[in-house]
Amino acid sequence: MTAQAKAIAAQDEETRTVDQLRSDVLGDLLITGDTTILPAQARGIRATVFVTVPALALLDGDTSRHGVASMEGVGPIPIEQARELCAGAHSWIRVLTHPETGIVLSLGRKKYRPPADLRRAVRWRSDTCVGPGCGMPASRCDVDHNIAWQDGGETAIWNHAPLCQGHHTVRHATDWRIEQIHDSGGVIRWTSPSGRTYLVEPERRTPAFGPGPPTTGDGDPPPF
Repeated sequence: MTAQAKAIAAQDEETRTVDQLRSDVLGDLLITGDTTILPAQARGIRATVFVTVPALALLDGDTSRHGVASMEGVGPIPIEQARELCAGAHSWIRVLTHPETGIVLSLGRKKYRPPADLRRAVRWRSDTCVGPGCGMPASRCDVDHNIAWQDGGETAIWNHAPLCQGHHTVRHATDWRIEQIHDSGGVIRWTSPSGRTYLVEPERRTPAFGPGPPTTGDGDPPPF
């Protein structure tokens, strides 16, 4: 609705505010479901649905061995339904996971501009802006480098977080500092000009990896 409202507001003859336009768009969609009266760039509704499913469950006929699938905002769903949804998907977020623990191993993306899959993964991890106390949905936020590209920052999930327009401005135009804590899985630390710190936890952490665990005398990992 926001995207459609902004597209309509850009028309020369339009006098309504964005909030008024959002309300009118919602009414039109509820009453008729027809967007043909809108400008071409404002037509259509494109939903993004996140389905998390073990990769082997999509290939193996035995659905009892690979855990469960889940849909964001809904919860667990049958593997068979997950297969149907995945079969019709136009793109995938490639997240490699351990077949037993489900721990995320890699997103496999590195370049200056975050690719679409990486941006979606960052927003999936943090449902809202990572500014302290901010509730702006991540879908309406910028995906920003925590360590700027010109300062050596990488284009990777451990160096990105969603920021609303206001907190994005604060991050770049003031003396507030932002950093993603190393090996935290997405925890953001803000430091005020006076030195006070604020930690913002993500909705879903991405595990971090270091050296392998110590082993016992027989070569097996310890039981913890």
